[in-house]
Amino acid sequence: MDTAREKWIYENGEKIWVGKYRNSKNMLHWHDECELIFIEHGEMEVFTSGKTYRITKGNAMFFDSRVLHQMTSIDESTTLLVLVFARSMINDFAIDVTLATPIIEKGAEVQSAYNIILDELKKKQQMYNIITLSTISKLMVKLFRDHPTSHRKPTNGIDDRFAELICEIEDNAETYTLDDAAKFMNMNPSYLSRMFREKTGVNLVYYINCMRVQKAIKLLKSGSHTMTEISTICGFGTIRNFNDIFKKYTGYAPSALPKHYVFIPAIDKTASSAHNPHGFELIESSS
Repeated sequence: MDTAREKWIYENGEKIWVGKYRNSKNMLHWHDECELIFIEHGEMEVFTSGKTYRITKGNAMFFDSRVLHQMTSIDESTTLLVLVFARSMINDFAIDVTLATPIIEKGAEVQSAYNIILDELKKKQQMYNIITLSTISKLMVKLFRDHPTSHRKPTNGIDDRFAELICEIEDNAETYTLDDAAKFMNMNPSYLSRMFREKTGVNLVYYINCMRVQKAIKLLKSGSHTMTEISTICGFGTIRNFNDIFKKYTGYAPSALPKHYVFIPAIDKTASSAHNPHGFELIESSS
């Protein structure tokens, strides 16, 4: 996942997408849609709403619209079911409420809904859209009835601006600084640093460097630039600084990066990243 804001495009007005991943790892991101995940095998470390969770086989999690989150498989055999759907599908009964905690223990009903929806979206038989909508609605009603809920705060200016800041850093990481971010947010740099850490689990300078490393990896894989050019383009300044930061964040020197390496910053850490030389695999999906 390369963007802080993930944008989903649905087919045929379906407003829902489902898929199964092996060894899933992604960057800190958010989207306008809701998302449900179910651990079919293995375990994952998940950061959301300022907290880090470890969820295991048989458990599920719910991410409401516009909530920052990041997920990392603990081992390469972990399999994850994902259901992404438009918030409008549950607004009739949940416009002002959300789950008080994202954890859904013993989430077998999420797995059952996934199987039904995947089958309907694959076969596309008569009135399949109605069945997928009713399946999500029934599932979410049950989850909201069986688990504690809390008031869903309307998005305020700070939250909107913070989401824009994440995108701003990604777009301009090569030259971006803490002072630039503070000016963008109209905040004291020290206060912004604390707030950024609380919301993302990492400090702001670490996140900026992650975006630089991610861009450098793309350029390395393209084979169209020299090391010196990549160092300059990505904002590292000197080759030595480029080599030091790159190895610190990925575990590899730029010249020794494995062919299929996928860079995933660490969850709730400030120094090192999750090493993922083998990437992830989309096993099946509705599209």
